[in-house]
Amino acid sequence: MKICIYGAGAIGGFLGAYLARAGHEVSLIARGAQLEALRSKGLTLIHGEDKFTTYPDCAEDARQIGPTDAVFVTVKGPALPSVGDGIGPLLGSDTAIVFAMNGLPWWYDYGREGQTTGAAALLDPTESLRRVVGAERAIGCVVDCPARVAEPGLIVSNRASKGKFTIGEPDGSISQRIIALSNVLDEAGLDGPVVEDIRRAIWTKLVVNLSRSPLAVLTGAEESKLSDDPDITAMAREMITEAAAVAAAHGIPLELDWPALLETKYRTVHRPSMLQDWDAQRPMEIDAIGVIVSRFAAEAGLETPTINRVLAMLKMKAREVGLY
Repeated sequence: MKICIYGAGAIGGFLGAYLARAGHEVSLIARGAQLEALRSKGLTLIHGEDKFTTYPDCAEDARQIGPTDAVFVTVKGPALPSVGDGIGPLLGSDTAIVFAMNGLPWWYDYGREGQTTGAAALLDPTESLRRVVGAERAIGCVVDCPARVAEPGLIVSNRASKGKFTIGEPDGSISQRIIALSNVLDEAGLDGPVVEDIRRAIWTKLVVNLSRSPLAVLTGAEESKLSDDPDITAMAREMITEAAAVAAAHGIPLELDWPALLETKYRTVHRPSMLQDWDAQRPMEIDAIGVIVSRFAAEAGLETPTINRVLAMLKMKAREVGLY
């Protein structure tokens, strides 16, 4: 299969390395030092005890690649407008676009019953994704494979378990294209389960990100240290409870595994992706992970005081250095 990874960061590099090793025609959209390293020395992944290098095609401009069978968009939320502006040359008549990203997606309302939300206006502010991609092409994806860019061209994941990419159609159907993508992921040595309710999977991951990433940025602490502090853990519990109430208001009741969400023994020494962005002074996924939940709560007449206070501090911190 001809596959493009749009965004060759930690997750994009992890995914691209496995797909390339499996023999697929993989290309990566990258830029800067990462692009230079990929071109000069290939893409190296260290995953647990496994280490290997692949040599996929790399480009900064999608016009150098042309139409593909599938695109995995693995950029961070703030980069989405640039994706809409640049992804067009990759799209053939049947190209599937998998949005493998944190937070609630810009296509949230597509195929969903109920009142229209402001997701697209907040997360696709220039309308470039709606105009160029179209929500009907979108496939949702929840990623579970903690990884980081150790240096340009080198991706590291200390957790030895399989990288998991849960995928689903926004309308809940089990389509031929999603079965094909699941098979591609599985055959590459990844875990690619298909779910009918991808929004539930997205909300389930969101409560994890929301209760850890902003607090990690505000404190500078990695995940296991956050859970060691009882006051921080209490705040995390409040944020999860508030977000779960918002999900329920959208008809998505969540089954919360509190020990797995809060206890130290389920954490790793991992700096969440939002904290990695702060470390590198890159724009963070504040809107897709936090602001959208606060807005959904207001639309539903719900109060989210802890989420709102944490977001206020996070946004101020980011604004002070020009990251929000």
